[in-house]
Amino acid sequence: MKRKRFEIFILLFLFLIFSHSYPSKPSVEKLLEEIFSIPSPSGYENAMVEKIRQILPREFSLEKDNLGSLYFTFGKGKPRLALLASMDEVGYFVSGIDSQGYLLLDRAVPAPHRIYDSFHQGHQMIVWTKNGSVPGVLSLPSVHILSRERRAEFQGFFSLDSAYLDIGACSEEAVRKKGVEVLDAVTTWPELTKLAGEKKAGRSLGSKAFCSLLVALGREFSPKKLSRETTLVWMAQTKFQHRGSRPRAAMGALITKNKLQAEKVIILDIVPVDRESQYELSLGKGPVLVQPKKAKSELIEKIEEIAGKKNIPLQYQPGFQSTLMNPFLSGDKEVITLGLPVKFSSTLVEIVDFKDVQALEKLLYSLLQ
Repeated sequence: MKRKRFEIFILLFLFLIFSHSYPSKPSVEKLLEEIFSIPSPSGYENAMVEKIRQILPREFSLEKDNLGSLYFTFGKGKPRLALLASMDEVGYFVSGIDSQGYLLLDRAVPAPHRIYDSFHQGHQMIVWTKNGSVPGVLSLPSVHILSRERRAEFQGFFSLDSAYLDIGACSEEAVRKKGVEVLDAVTTWPELTKLAGEKKAGRSLGSKAFCSLLVALGREFSPKKLSRETTLVWMAQTKFQHRGSRPRAAMGALITKNKLQAEKVIILDIVPVDRESQYELSLGKGPVLVQPKKAKSELIEKIEEIAGKKNIPLQYQPGFQSTLMNPFLSGDKEVITLGLPVKFSSTLVEIVDFKDVQALEKLLYSLLQ
């Protein structure tokens, strides 16, 4: 009997040891897999906000501004530091329902490029209703059964004016029975594809990777006492441009800039590598350090120092500016951009090499320490 009790004690002891030996915090890659399918079109970021709240521990004190951006501050001391990333993506909304049960779509923000909408023809879409998701497919009327005059309307580039979303309904009443209403958000079907090596492909993959990275950093550092106040910001409505701003500024970034008290700001943004450029940027060669000015700042020097000590590869692109960075350039804050190289940006198959994400995580982790 004593031997059996001893064996049970040993098993319980080993269970306790091993249960505390492995971290319960998921990796950035696991967080991305969890976050990737969450819709976050500009103006419809609530689902992403709630998902981030669910993943972060309940004791975290999170703030929201009037646009829906999410702020998490921890640590004490100066100089205060902020890490910013956009949370929203280009999406659609239901702009109308016709008598045959087809949905009409529109965008709340401009398309990233001229043929962006045509990427979605023939692809599965999701309508996000208050009762859940409703699948559909984006299509054009069959030109074989149309009159010559009607066929002429479909010449040239794909247009949302002539497209419709078919959700399998045959009347407006049937559409509404499915819970679909005008102004419901619509996105393409979320599909994360694993490619060779550590590459992954998917819609808005760069911004979703940044959301995951900030969540991972927040989970890692919240319980620890840091020697400087640090704020993580998941910015909403960055695809909207602030009217009258020169140079162009993202609405979400401008509101964040006015709210932040940080002296040093790091913006996390994607940097396209598939366009012709004098700078040889590539996937898998590390994050991109963007220098808005010729003179090196204290923040840049510190990042370069950490990268050298930790053997973290860096790529450079001087002079690069974005609508996320522009609002901060006119102020007294020290601001830089750490970019993630992305191939085929603003398409359904943005490609990211996860070695770059891991290198960026290691760099920011060391900086916060």
